[in-house]
Amino acid sequence: MINRIIIDNFATIEHLSFDLTEGLNIITGETGAGKSVLVEAISTALGGRADISMVRTGTAKARIQIAGTLEGEDVIIVRELMASGKSISKLNGELVTLAQLRKFCSSFVDIHGQYDNQVILDPQNHLEITDRYRHKELSGELDTLHDLYQQYSERKKSYNSLRSEEAEALRQQDFYRFESDYIRNLNLYDGEDDELKEQLELMKNSEKIYSAVNGAYDNLYEKDESVLSGLRKAIDGLQTIASLSEDFESFAQTLDENYYSIVDISDALRDMRSSLNYSDADIDRASERLSIIEDAKRKYRMSIPEIIAYGEELAGKLNIIDNFDAEIEQRRKDMDEAYARLEKQADRVSDLRKKNGEQLTQALTRELKDLAFANSEFAIHTTRLPEIGPNGYDAMEYMISTNPGEPLRPLSRIASGGEISRIMLAFKHIIGDNDSVETMIFDEIDTGISGKTALVVGKKMREISEHHQILCITHLPQIAAYGNSNFRIQKSLSENSTHTDILRLDEDGKIHMLAGMISGDPDSTSALDAARELNASAAVK
Repeated sequence: MINRIIIDNFATIEHLSFDLTEGLNIITGETGAGKSVLVEAISTALGGRADISMVRTGTAKARIQIAGTLEGEDVIIVRELMASGKSISKLNGELVTLAQLRKFCSSFVDIHGQYDNQVILDPQNHLEITDRYRHKELSGELDTLHDLYQQYSERKKSYNSLRSEEAEALRQQDFYRFESDYIRNLNLYDGEDDELKEQLELMKNSEKIYSAVNGAYDNLYEKDESVLSGLRKAIDGLQTIASLSEDFESFAQTLDENYYSIVDISDALRDMRSSLNYSDADIDRASERLSIIEDAKRKYRMSIPEIIAYGEELAGKLNIIDNFDAEIEQRRKDMDEAYARLEKQADRVSDLRKKNGEQLTQALTRELKDLAFANSEFAIHTTRLPEIGPNGYDAMEYMISTNPGEPLRPLSRIASGGEISRIMLAFKHIIGDNDSVETMIFDEIDTGISGKTALVVGKKMREISEHHQILCITHLPQIAAYGNSNFRIQKSLSENSTHTDILRLDEDGKIHMLAGMISGDPDSTSALDAARELNASAAVK
């Protein structure tokens, strides 16, 4: 629920701060006093469109703060509109995007204005509204339906894609086969080009390499005074005196270990020397192979791994072409199986939805009777769409008869604004009982109604406020009388500017406010008597 609203430099509001209470909070005021500005400021704070023109003239920014609680946790929302054109949104001190703010506020506060009347009149929205009623019983099944629809759509797309590719693939078959054979005959492997380049480098420098390797081998092993020969003599000499000192023994042991390491190196050099006999034919073969590989890399503008992958892709396409009939049949089978699962789930959702609709019809009929539609009749007309969509195959349209003997007609043909407002309120009451939204804001709920009907609407809002915090902007005393907390918004003019203020009314202030709404004179004796009577009747449950 909302605990406090603070508004600074928004349109005619220089500074405004007030606390809301639980139950039904009523805001009244003269035409042009700033009620619509207040609602727009609250809507802006909750993620509405930022209208920079609402920044108070002569100030750098407008700032709206809303503090409250949601499921027992503190909530602080801040929205700032800069005169420069930027806006900033914060949730509990953290910067958030407008989309994130809207998503959060959708479960925090529900704002109803005249636009909502158009929502319930549009048959395109009736399915969604029905699904929101007792949504917990249906949400899991709807999620499954959405998932199955996604699976079916993907398989249908795969099937149609293959069918559309069939003719083009057959035209490309010869090209695919030529390219696939060419790549397969290359017999490439990853890193072959680098190996060939290294081999050619060795071959081109083979004489130099042979001379160095052979010289090293001779000096280490072949010569009479080779390194190994001298090292062997040194080891043998030290071993004759090893018993005389630990140092001599250690020197002899270390040299002995190095001796065998040098033996290993000598053997490796000998083997390498014998393999360095490259012929011109060897060089030509390596050069030619590298040239073939480089030509292929230039042709495809790919590396060896990419060429190999491309060859595998071509082979796969050829396999599909060679087995097109079987592949198409398999994809059609996959698509049909996915559709069968989707249709079964759509049937289940449709059955649950119809039961849901029956319960909604019963509940709404009771609400309408409470709202002075004593002889009304309400029904949901359900039809089956030609194709299953993400929400199944149901289409729903609300039908109503507001007078005895009249046939059911689409809700969209209801002409009276008062009737539309009352029907909307009935939906809010029913759907609201199934929503987790703790606060509801009603603006212009009283459009087109008066007299006893207004009393009924006020009483219904009081009932809703037993489970939800309500903030209602109204110009009707019959509704204002039901407020648990009443506020009067007023506008004052100074020499150079306009100011909007709000005042929470005590019981006496409420009576004078009601009297003013009844007669235009808050001090009229007869109006005050009527106001007290109205207030007393509203206090009776």
